[in-house]
Amino acid sequence: MKKSSGVLDPKILVRFGNVSLVAKKIVDGFIAGLHRSIHKGASIEFAEHRQYTAGDDPKYLDWKVYGRTDRLYVREFREETNLKAYILLDASNSMNYSSDTDTPTKFVYAKCLAICLSYIMMKQNDSTGLVVFDSEIKNLVKPSSTRQHFHFLIENIENIETGKDTDIGKTIHRIANLIKRRSLIILISDLFDDQGTVIKGLAHFKHRHHEIIVFHLLDKAEMEFPFEGFRDFIDMETNERIPVDAKAIRNAYKHIFGQFLSFYQRACSERNINYARALTSTPFDYFLYHFLQLRSRKS
Repeated sequence: MKKSSGVLDPKILVRFGNVSLVAKKIVDGFIAGLHRSIHKGASIEFAEHRQYTAGDDPKYLDWKVYGRTDRLYVREFREETNLKAYILLDASNSMNYSSDTDTPTKFVYAKCLAICLSYIMMKQNDSTGLVVFDSEIKNLVKPSSTRQHFHFLIENIENIETGKDTDIGKTIHRIANLIKRRSLIILISDLFDDQGTVIKGLAHFKHRHHEIIVFHLLDKAEMEFPFEGFRDFIDMETNERIPVDAKAIRNAYKHIFGQFLSFYQRACSERNINYARALTSTPFDYFLYHFLQLRSRKS
């Protein structure tokens, strides 16, 4: 894997806080010359009609079809149908955790990753949408590949704040019912929810023939549990305070957490779901490199 440069260090986010600026530098500095197009071949060949929805470009309206049916339809072309992607961004309160002042929260890291992926796809004229959720869908932006849409998408991502507790599984089911056309689904989450319910939600996407990439974000302390002595641990989603002897429970915690990680890795593999895990202290190019490798293998 290509060695990380300073601009890819997550500490840049903590130091400067401008998510979109950092994301642009990451992409501009890393993907040049690395990412071959995932398109099967650019074309303006007519592909199909679909019913007009608010926000579609009026220049693609087919007035002949309107004259016959009294309904508005837009024409789609091959270059517009090569890839439609939805980024599913977990905005539950557990994503707001960071164990270190030099490390961004999982949510800030996730937002930067979402902008990076959007920027990559925009440069390739791919259509990108966004769904933000906690225990419900907070925001849904339909895919488009225009520059104006990209700026609208980035503005949405930058302004998102974490919300309530999470219900990933049920919310994913709702999202799957909303996305009718075959798409690339990119889930960015810490996956802190009932594991079986989450996997059932992802399986719903597979049933609808979507391709899925899961980016599993974690803080280093969540994996290593480096705490000492008697401490009060607070559930970030319920605010429940639990006093524990950290040293006494460390081995049991790490065993349970290891099972949690193994379950997701195994369950995704069994369902042909692309799964990538990284810590928020990991350089961003890990995610980008993994994503690009996945895409190139599918080309």
